[in-house]
Amino acid sequence: MAAPAPTPRYTKSTLPTKVCATCGRPFAWRKKWARSWDEVKYCGEKCQRNRPKAAD
Repeated sequence: MAAPAPTPRYTKSTLPTKVCATCGRPFAWRKKWARSWDEVKYCGEKCQRNRPKAAD
């Protein structure tokens, strides 16, 4: 009898999420952000380019 397939380590529902500072939409963790997840604020390059300007 074959052993059951192992469950995946991460699934979309178990990944950490954040809310984009520009558009306000939630986005999930990506492997490319593994080392800098604490610094990530934007869901993508477009939101990073169009980020709100800081008020002086």
